[in-house]
Amino acid sequence: MSAGLDERTYIHDLEESLQLILFSGDGASTGVVVLVRGALASGDRARAERLVPAVQRLAEARPGEGDMGAAAAHVRGLVNRDTALLDHAASEYSAPLARAWATEDAGLSRAAHGKHRAAEAQLRLAYAAYERLGCTDGMARVRARLRAGGVRLHHWTRAEHPAFGWESLTETERRIVDLVAEGLSNRQVASQVFLSVHTVAFHLRHVFWKLGVTSRVQLARLAAEHGSMQVAATAPARS
Repeated sequence: MSAGLDERTYIHDLEESLQLILFSGDGASTGVVVLVRGALASGDRARAERLVPAVQRLAEARPGEGDMGAAAAHVRGLVNRDTALLDHAASEYSAPLARAWATEDAGLSRAAHGKHRAAEAQLRLAYAAYERLGCTDGMARVRARLRAGGVRLHHWTRAEHPAFGWESLTETERRIVDLVAEGLSNRQVASQVFLSVHTVAFHLRHVFWKLGVTSRVQLARLAAEHGSMQVAATAPARS
């Protein structure tokens, strides 16, 4: 199992992080981790090492933001391949997606240290976390890394699941769509579905992409159309 992060993964993660910031303003802790990942992916270790104390200062300047403190541990763990720090970050993050990222990175760190059984177990945990979040990109990435180590996840059953359109939405995504269609903000949605604002924004980004919409108004209109179709499909026929 390779512990490296390629540049394609970095660019994808950076785009996700920027989307989170645009949607909710709550992506700073994720953003700093992506910057360090990107530096390592491009082979610029010196830059990654310079970023670590900057993230630590940012965490100290925001003592009330626990996820920033977790991010500081996360980036130190990435640079130093310190599994204990990565485990600590995974336990400290409040955002489920950030926890999944740190768990995945901890698994890769174990693989880099030759602890392949422990790495497999941790990557399976990351996979399960991504699956609960409906994060298909994370699931595919972990599945590929496990497969590279000779491990196949035989319980994968979504191969026939459509990638785009209304039917491609996960149960969590549909619940979020319904609440957004009612006019709730990301923060209000988060309180209803017991997820962080950060994670709700992540789901919305995927919903917009899957449905080909660019605004909450368009999303609400599409949700209303599908709601009407569902009512028509279940209504009893008139004699």
